[in-house]
Amino acid sequence: MNLPTRPAPQTFCEPAADGYPIGGFTWRHPCTDFERPVVIINAATSVRCRHYSRFADYLFANGFDVITYDYRGIGESRSGALRGFKASWSDWGVLDFEAMLQRAQREFPGQPIDVVGHSFGGCATGLGACGAVIRRIVTVGAQFAYWRDYAASGRWRMFAKWHVVMPLVTALCGYFPGKRMGWLEDTP
Repeated sequence: MNLPTRPAPQTFCEPAADGYPIGGFTWRHPCTDFERPVVIINAATSVRCRHYSRFADYLFANGFDVITYDYRGIGESRSGALRGFKASWSDWGVLDFEAMLQRAQREFPGQPIDVVGHSFGGCATGLGACGAVIRRIVTVGAQFAYWRDYAASGRWRMFAKWHVVMPLVTALCGYFPGKRMGWLEDTP
């Protein structure tokens, strides 16, 4: 049996308010439907948007338009070496996520906008200036990762990882080389 193939997601590059190019992917149905939501997927810290492509495929197959993107300095939005590159969680929410909200309004006019945020991506939804356009938000693991909240057996390991190793390596390298350490992506 031959199943119809779904169209491949379209790549895009959207400038944030400060001009920084934000790269990502759009899953778009061919016909406009003002009832069909567009879902923006906000990634976790140091996780590339490609990690969420199967979830985006699932949403698309179930009638949603979808936008995934990488924060500045990560994946599709990385433009060279990270040593000395300045980016913060505030930049990722205030500038990068806001650019995606504006893109969704422009590219999918009149369609409801929903957001799925993973970890920091859930927190970023509160930083977009035009956040009032969001109809629904679903967050997954969107919390402040306080080391004492971890199970007692792993608490000190988490403290050492997040508050000793990461800051020390970041200070030495000028960025966090997470990919080389097996901890997801390099991070500004």
